[in-house]
Order: sequence, then structure tokens, then C-alpha cells
Amino acid sequence: MDLADPILRYAPPAPVRTEYRVGLCAWQDRSMIERGSFYPQKTMTAEERLWWYSRFFDSVEVNSTFYAPLSARNAVLWTQRTPPGFLFGVKAYALLTGHHLDADRLPEPLGAMLPATARPTARGQIDNRLFPAEARQWAFATFREALQPLQEAGKLAYVLFQMAPWVRYGPEALAYLEGLPERLPGTTIAVEFRDASWLPAHTGEVLQRLARAGLAYVSVDAPRTRAGVATTVALTAPVAVLRLHGRNVEGFLKQLSGQSPSVAEKYGYLYSEEELREIVARGRGLEGHARRVHFQLNNNLEDAPAINGIQIKELLDQPVPDREGVLAEWRERRRQQRSRPPAAGPSGEC
Repeated sequence: MDLADPILRYAPPAPVRTEYRVGLCAWQDRSMIERGSFYPQKTMTAEERLWWYSRFFDSVEVNSTFYAPLSARNAVLWTQRTPPGFLFGVKAYALLTGHHLDADRLPEPLGAMLPATARPTARGQIDNRLFPAEARQWAFATFREALQPLQEAGKLAYVLFQMAPWVRYGPEALAYLEGLPERLPGTTIAVEFRDASWLPAHTGEVLQRLARAGLAYVSVDAPRTRAGVATTVALTAPVAVLRLHGRNVEGFLKQLSGQSPSVAEKYGYLYSEEELREIVARGRGLEGHARRVHFQLNNNLEDAPAINGIQIKELLDQPVPDREGVLAEWRERRRQQRSRPPAAGPSGEC
């Protein structure tokens, strides 16, 4: 991976102090919960896990919203369960990023909009192209409503549009992306491409169009493959996002060959300190230009993302809490909660 200077397509009115955020691309990844040791206990509630996570990291990406539309109730709970200043990146629903939808998770309103002839594929998915325009309108309206609690609390970092690998460069795709700010007003929208037809094939035009639309480009660290997007670091908006997918070449090639590698097979990777130094240096290249730079770890395999996230914080000279101190705080918090009378009504799991 090279250390080329970042491409700057956004310039602030005056030099800014750049804020760096470090977080994982999920705080309830199954591999980390079942086989990792980041969380002190496997039977923690969702609320306890988010509390624990927020003591070590100041931002997180919500991955579950890719599979099902965001719930406003969950968004409210997240704001209540995290400290002031904590930020959430929210992944856009699969329907809005060109992906196919799992038939068994399909929301009832969307199912009602499908043509009578629509059938799941051999993988149990409904082809994205079968959904009419009103289905996307419904998804955007639902998304806008559910994002409100995070926006009002000042805890929405960005909405991530991670485009499907088969969404390639072209006038229709560009027009769709350029229309996103109108559909999600007042929101920082980050766009991640997954096909080389965008970058490096049309780097100049793509970055210029994103900057003109006010869209944040997502720089990726991932194995270099013939069809993969370039690892270019670029700034097209006040906020920059660097997503670290690991460098598991074998897993990525399996997917390119038409196989279906597991998440661990594709993203399982523990970065070395030398690799992280290089990535941090690339992000540091945006110093004074970006208002905020996010380092998001998506190398999902047991504790790998948490380990590397802590290392990035150390490389950024950010404080890392003492685990034993947090553990003592958690135990005392749990003791106090158990001594209180039970609250009325369902608690919810999110």
C-alpha cells in the first residue's frame, strides 16, 4: 500500500483543527461476542455491551440497519445509553445501495409492493431491481424519521452508503448519488464504492462530482484486486471516513470467483502495528483540511477490530482507559441496577 498524498477536493474556508474518531463497524459482532474477550462476560445485555464499548471508543458504525430499516425506538435508546459526544455512523438499508434483500427479513410494506411474479433467488434473496420506485421512497421516508433522534441529540456522525459491488460507474448511478442530500437533508452522507470502475477508472470525475454534491468519500483499506476500488485517500466533504476491511486477499478472491465466503473468511485479519502506522499516516494527511476523520475497523474476527482500534488510538496519542478500572465500574453499575426495583414495561433489546 502506497503513502501517496491524499486527493483534496474539499477545502475549508480556513484551516481547521482536525478531530480524529476511532470505532468499530459493529459493537455486537457475533464472532467477538462468542469467541473474543473484549467484553468481560458473554451474557451481557445489549445495553451493557454498548455501555462497555463506549468506555473504550467514541464512535461506532451500526451494521444492523443494512439488513432491516432503522427503528426510531432503537435510535432513542442508543442516545440514552451513550455518553455525551459519542457518535453513530449508520449504514443505509440494502435496498438503497443496490443490494438484494433477504426474503425472510423483508418488511411487510415492501413485500406488498413487489410484483406478484417476484420470487426469491436460490440464495433466498429478492433482486433489488424488482422493487418499484415507491419502495425506495418508503425506505427513505422511514430512514429520515428514524434518524431524527440521533440528529437531535447531536450523535449522528454520518450515513454510510456502501454500494453493492455490481453498482458500477455510470450516469444513472451518479445521478442517484447526487440526489441523496435532497432525500436525507441535514445529514452527512458517506459513499463507499466497491468496484474499480469508480476508482481508479474515473477518479477525477467521481471525486469532483461527490465534492460538488457535498458527499463524503469513503477511503478503504482492503486487499488490492483487479476489480476492487483503489485505496486512494480523498477528501470531498468536511468529514472523511477510512474503513479498514483487513488485507485477507484469499477471502476477497473467493467472493470475486463467485463463491460465498463467510464474514470471517473475507474480513478476518489482524493488522500489524507497522500496517496501522501507515494507515494512520494516511489519515493524518488530512490534518487541517478535514473537520473530522473517522477510522472504522471492519476486520471482523473475534477481538481483531478492538485490538487494532486500541492500537490506532495509541498511535493518535489518544487516551485508552484502564480495563481493570472499567471492569470495576461495570460491576458496581450492575450491582446497583440489580438492587433497584424492576421498571414497568418491556425493556427492549437493541
